[in-house]
Amino acid sequence: MKFGLFHSVQLPNPTEQERYYREALEQVLHAERLGYHSVWFTEHHFTRHGIVSATLSLLAYLAALTNTIRLGTAVTVLPFHNPVQLAEQTATVDLLSQGRLDLGVGRGYQWGEFHRMNIPMHEATRRFEESMQILTRAWTSPHPFDHRGEFWSFNDLTIQPKPVQRPHPPVYVAASGPDSVARVIRNRWNLLIGQGETFPQVANQIEHYKNALAQANHPSSPPAQAPPPPSPNAESEANCAPQQIVLARAMHAAPTTQQAQREAEIPFMWFKQTGQEVSAPPGQRLDLLPDEYADYRRRYAPGAAFDYPAMCENVTLFGSPAQITDRIARLQENGIQNIIFFVNFGGIEHQKVLDSLTLFAAEVMPHFTPKPTAPANAK
Repeated sequence: MKFGLFHSVQLPNPTEQERYYREALEQVLHAERLGYHSVWFTEHHFTRHGIVSATLSLLAYLAALTNTIRLGTAVTVLPFHNPVQLAEQTATVDLLSQGRLDLGVGRGYQWGEFHRMNIPMHEATRRFEESMQILTRAWTSPHPFDHRGEFWSFNDLTIQPKPVQRPHPPVYVAASGPDSVARVIRNRWNLLIGQGETFPQVANQIEHYKNALAQANHPSSPPAQAPPPPSPNAESEANCAPQQIVLARAMHAAPTTQQAQREAEIPFMWFKQTGQEVSAPPGQRLDLLPDEYADYRRRYAPGAAFDYPAMCENVTLFGSPAQITDRIARLQENGIQNIIFFVNFGGIEHQKVLDSLTLFAAEVMPHFTPKPTAPANAK
């Protein structure tokens, strides 16, 4: 299995933004030294709930500080970006990182962000789909092309530089419902499952994904990580195969489950409650959410609350190494091969994050690392 970070930077103390950023970057470098596979940064705007608003700028900086860890976005909100500039920026990060970029994308979900951007929320899905068409063509077209769409028009378009990975960086799409999963499969993207679903919901999503893949006559076994191609002209379809599932999960490891849950509770609940407050429509006016966001109407309904013990039981990986190992083993049985851990939530103490990552690497990772096979003639 592969383990990475699903990283965010929040701002519980408005005067400490430099410290929060510095600690987040130190956690990434610590994770790379410990052998974690990837780090994925969130994108948010206008609130203390998330202050990574220029994700690709941050990843370009990390490309210079790191050597092996893959660098991802989870997610880049496509309706908020010019797709041509995004194609150029992603190609640049892929180049600077020598082919280590993973691009997670989504349509966005926070009413306040759409409102402040002056983008109608009911256009989100159509904007997402058109942006993906432009991105893919800009990355891969050998010749200049024109585009005339609902939201964007471009003339005689070609981008420089081109991505190092071919045909382009792996694309992961946040999806849960049948329509969005069908879109992922139809376009041969990879699937990104968010951190909020319960363990049974994750199992159901994976089963639905596998069944849909089978109906589409695509294989569902996860491929090995493809290395960057040897030359800019090499072609490989490996990065486009809809075979990889990445699961995000909040994680905090400590010597005992009681200690892990006690250390995580206050910062994690700050993160959850603040996220609810900033992402809901004003005055809980659910009518402001378009029909395609019907699931979020239930989330923001009056009286909705967070049950921390229930989340510890059914959603998060807050526990001892033994408990976390057991839960990951069950996720692996369901078909999960790549988990990214949300570890930097709500201003949690920096040293506790480092200790958690170290403990996980020492006592959990080895259970999921393939053991070397002895030669057939070994005595």
